[in-house]
Amino acid sequence: MKSSVIIKGNKYGFQIVLNPTLPFEELLREVAEKFRESIRFFDFSQSFAVSFEGRDLSQGEQNLLVDTIVENSGLKINYIINGGKAVETEFAEALSDVAEDEDMEEDTEEEEQPEVNFPENIIGKNGQFYRGTLRSGQKIEVDGSIVVLGDINPGAQIIAGGNVVVLGCLKGTVYAGYPQDRGAFVASLMMEPMQIQIGDCIARSPDQKAKKQKTGRKKNQKQLEAKLAFVENDSIFIETITRSLISEISIS
Repeated sequence: MKSSVIIKGNKYGFQIVLNPTLPFEELLREVAEKFRESIRFFDFSQSFAVSFEGRDLSQGEQNLLVDTIVENSGLKINYIINGGKAVETEFAEALSDVAEDEDMEEDTEEEEQPEVNFPENIIGKNGQFYRGTLRSGQKIEVDGSIVVLGDINPGAQIIAGGNVVVLGCLKGTVYAGYPQDRGAFVASLMMEPMQIQIGDCIARSPDQKAKKQKTGRKKNQKQLEAKLAFVENDSIFIETITRSLISEISIS
């Protein structure tokens, strides 16, 4: 089942892909829920741009969507990009124009337009945070790296231009280093993915499920064993995270 609302983030804002047939009121509820789940991980000192794709929207509907995002996240949305498929440079230019207009209104005496500073992730440039469980049919796409504070269930998917760190159980599909960065990695507290792709290298989970261990009281308890997936010699390796392994990993 395809998600009705897909949010693609970059360091300047959000591209929101909307289901073309779902009633608008339901879309508003889904947008509200997605942004509400991530409220703790936004930088409220920054301004953002937003674009809507997937369906034709009136100006009133766009305004309602922006109001919904602001009310449920507290973000400052300064620009709506219309027409075409927005890319990161368009977001940057849009926000730069907004910042310039604001400076003129404030009658500042500075001749040079100050740069808009955007947050950088601790695991790499242009990183994102997502809080919550990613369920079957849901999909996240980001230009840089991403940290997921939750589980990725079977049927869910993450596509990241950088690294992917899952502070939970990874059972879905992850594509790190999109499209061809073999230097990216995937880390998870519990690594049970359906498929991992790093750059142009792919690894799939075996068809057979691991046998359940009968160990009395502990038989229903899953032990957390943080693991790291990386590319070496044209293959993806998954190893238990150790200090020595971490020291060998470069963070882009």
